[in-house]
Parts: sequence; C-alpha cells; structure tokens
Amino acid sequence: MSKRIMDIYCIDYDSQMDNGNPVALEQWYGRLLNKKVDDLNLEDVSRMLGQRVFLELGIEKAMEILSEDPLAGEMYDGHLLELLYGIELDEFQNLEQLEILIQHIHASLSQFGWTHQEEKEEYADLVQRFIAKF
Repeated sequence: MSKRIMDIYCIDYDSQMDNGNPVALEQWYGRLLNKKVDDLNLEDVSRMLGQRVFLELGIEKAMEILSEDPLAGEMYDGHLLELLYGIELDEFQNLEQLEILIQHIHASLSQFGWTHQEEKEEYADLVQRFIAKF
C-alpha cells in the first residue's frame, strides 16, 4: 500500500505540536504515522499491538510476519504471537484467515528449531490457548 498511515486514518499530526522533549513512544508514533504500510517492520507492528493503536492494520501485518516467521519477536522468540494473543479479536475483519494461520503454526511446531524443550512447550501452550480463542 502506497499511502502513509496518517493519510489512511485521516490524522493531521504535526510533529511541531510535541513538547520540546518528546519521549521515545511519541517519537515512534510520529515516525509511524509517516510510514507507508509496506514499510512497517516487526518493531512497529509489535508496538502497534502493545499500544493498541491501528489494531486492524497491526493484526494484518502481524499475520504477514508470522506467516514468514512463526517465531518472530522483538524481545524474544514468539513475542509477536504472544502480543497478538493478547488482543481482543471480536471486531477483527479477517478472523478466518487468522485462525488458518494459527492452525498452520500449530501443525508446524515440530519443524521449528528449538534450543530448549521448555521453549517449545511454552510456545505450544500459547498456540493451544490461541486456538481455544476461536
């Protein structure tokens, strides 16, 4: 998508309105609004989900990232899936596609390169809890 997020959501954001010392979250938000959807990265999507901003877009991008790398995470393996699990999905438009993705991740668990059995078990538990949400 070639539009900036601020254009998609019709947000008139003036970075000059910030106080003299914007905190990191304000700086990120200003950068986020000026990004095009295709330019969103793992950090952006993780923060979007964590801060509960632009959730529909954040969920869509998280699905794209997780379809490529089910263990994606900014802080640790599986962090993105954990953030996504924490979102209330009642109003998400593409719930069926998300369910298919989670089922695919579940079916592929044994193929991931786990360094510790405990990590595998924790991730598998998260996937199971996610499936139960549907």
